Parts: sequence; structure tokens; C-alpha cells
Amino acid sequence: MSLSRFERFWLAELQRQHDQHDFARQQQLFHRQEYTDAAPQLELLRRAERLAERRGTTQQLHRWQNMRRLLMVLFGFIAVLLGAGAVQTLLQQPPPISLLFAVAILVVPNLLLLLLWLLLATHSAKPRGISHIAMSLNSWLVRDAAAQQLSDAWLRMVQQQRLLVPLTGAVSHGFWLLIGAASWLTLLLYLSFNNYQFHWATTILDEPQLLMLAQLINYLPELLLGVQLPPIEAQQEPYFANLAGRWLSVCVLFYAVLPRLFAVVLCLLLFAFRVRRMQLDLQAAGHIHVVQELQQTRSAHAPRVVDADTGNAAEHLRFQYAQQGSGELAASLDFESAQAQVASTLTNYFGVLASYADKQRWLSDLQQQPRALVTLRIDCRSTPDRGSMRLLSQTAQYTQKLIVQLVDSPAATYLNQWQQLLDQYGVAYVRVD
Repeated sequence: MSLSRFERFWLAELQRQHDQHDFARQQQLFHRQEYTDAAPQLELLRRAERLAERRGTTQQLHRWQNMRRLLMVLFGFIAVLLGAGAVQTLLQQPPPISLLFAVAILVVPNLLLLLLWLLLATHSAKPRGISHIAMSLNSWLVRDAAAQQLSDAWLRMVQQQRLLVPLTGAVSHGFWLLIGAASWLTLLLYLSFNNYQFHWATTILDEPQLLMLAQLINYLPELLLGVQLPPIEAQQEPYFANLAGRWLSVCVLFYAVLPRLFAVVLCLLLFAFRVRRMQLDLQAAGHIHVVQELQQTRSAHAPRVVDADTGNAAEHLRFQYAQQGSGELAASLDFESAQAQVASTLTNYFGVLASYADKQRWLSDLQQQPRALVTLRIDCRSTPDRGSMRLLSQTAQYTQKLIVQLVDSPAATYLNQWQQLLDQYGVAYVRVD
């Protein structure tokens, strides 16, 4: 089973903790030959995934995730029961039912906990509320040392990558969204097929205060949908129950469902955005040891000149250019796959320098008439051997400017080596197809 980006970074954090405590033992499980030329972060992610597979941690992670999904279904079922149960309890009250009391039961707890989450979420370093309960249950159900390490690595990773707030927010708001949606749908179902009586009721408020409170609750529904408040003076009219039931269902939609839906979508979008921008701290304890090991491995396998001839291995090439010259001259080194086309595009094309005699004629021509510009085409399927570099050094003596055209192709295995060697000696080059 393939791992998501989130899970790969999770395993990388778990592996960082292992490396931090015992890097030597971890490195015994991972051979230098398994490193590639990828970026350090990608190497850390690949290494963590491979070591997790060898230790069996990947299977433990999938088990942890499956348990999380099971708990999500369980908590979702509980949320639906709570929402439906709240409506049933409310509608079983002796008629007529107070509209303010109904709003207080179905809406106020949801709104208060939403405000509490907004106050505490940005200052929390650990999961709170339903997220904390779910994570504790998950750890308890999958209770072993490996599961505890996974939980610790998960928490550390989401803290480092700033994922804690959107993750716990999605869980919390999702739970209350299910409660609100279940309440709203259950309310619509009961009001559609049963007859209930409602009225405006209060014990300690006078009529102006009651009206002001009702208008305050109706502010958003009236602003967005033009919903009218059931008139207090029409409580004895037959149509009042219809108006009251519709108004109550709209209030539940506006104050219990839509705010949570908006919060869930916002948290999920923020989570997806931050997951895409996740980066490993290469200087963190544990990671830095692997990065240093990777640098040593790459230094040991750094590209170098392949000695195709029997020249002096200690020979140091020097590129000294002519002080003056006139005209241009071009040639291809060793072989040319499109000679006719190249000859028509390059000025004064000498030909292909394939043999020792060709190269001597080339140098003799340059010696007799130094050029202002010399262009040498090199197919990067050929190795950068010392004989080729020596020819470039000799050519530079008879030209004011030397440009190497590196012919790139899908089979150009040695492009990077040519580029590094030419950079090392300060030779100008361009890549061509």
C-alpha cells in the first residue's frame, strides 16, 4: 500500500527520533549503496520508508490508521445519535414548546463550543476536546511500544509542520457538524409529518426584551434569506405553528450547521495547503547525521575524468587562451549523429575529430591561424576522458574564446560530469539538443 505525503513525513519524524538516539545502529540497517542522487529531503523520506518496512513499522502505521478510521465512524455514529436525540427530547416537551428554549437546546451549545475552540485553538500545543479523546482511545486500543512511538512522532510532526490546528479543528468541527446536521434533518422530518405547537415564552423577561432577543437571533436569517420572525402577537393564530417550525429549522441551519461546515472546509483546505508545503528540518538532531553521511557518500562517488588514454594521472590541465585571432572554426569531438545538419548551421565546420590524425590536423590548422572563436560539439553520451580534456586545453591556446556545445539527449549519461569538469576549468558551454 502506497503512503501519502503526510504519512511519509510522519515516518521521517519517527526515523529521526531513532537516529537521534542510536544513529550507528540505524545506519547498519541502511547501506550506502541505497542512496541516490536525489535531494537530501527526498533521500530522508525514502530512507525512513525503507527502514520502516524492514522493522514492520509500516504495517503498524496502517493498523494505527485503520483504528483511527474505525473511531471516526464510531464518533460519527455517536454524533448522529446526539443530534437526533436532542431533537426528540425537545419535541417530547409538553405543548406548546418555547421557541427560545428550542433555540437554546439546539443551537447555543454548538455556538458556545465553537467560540471556545476559537479562543483556545491558537494557544494549544496538544490536541484538546474530542481530538484528545479520540487520540487517547486510539493509543489505548493499539497499546504497544511501537504504537506509542508512532503517536509521539505524529504529535511532534504535526507541531513542527503547523498541522495541529487544522487537523484537530477538522475533527472537532466535523463532530459538531454531524450533531448539527442530524438535529436539523431530524427536526425537518418530525415537523414535516407531525403537528407541534410553539409559542414565545419567558418568565423573567418583559415583552420588549423578549422581542429584542428574538430579533437578535433572527438577524442573520433575515439578512441573508429574508426570513421573517414569527410575530409575537400572532401566537394564537393557526398559522403560527407553521411559521415557528420553519423559523426554528432555519435557525438550526444558520447557527449549528453552516458555521461548522464553513469551519470544516476551511480547516481541510488549510491542512491540504500546509501538507503540500511540508519541509524537513535538515539541521534537526538525527536528520543532520544522515545528511552528513549522504554528503560523504556523494563525495566518494563524485564525477571525475575517466582516463581513456595512458596519460599522466597527475597531469593538471591549464586553459590559456590566445591574445588574438580572426574568424571562426567549429568541429565535433569523436562522433556526430547529425553531421550534415550541423555543417549547415555552424560557421566553418571542420568536421568530426574521430581519430588521432583528425585531432592533429585540427591543432595544426589552429596553430597556423588562431581563431577568434572556436566551437566544439561534444555528445554527452561519451565519457569525459583525460584525452578529450587535454584536446580542449590545447585548442584553447589557439583561440580567444572557446565554447563547448554539450549535446543533450535522453541517453546523455555524462551530461552532469561534463558540466562539472567544464565549470572546474572555467570553460564556457551551452546545452543543445
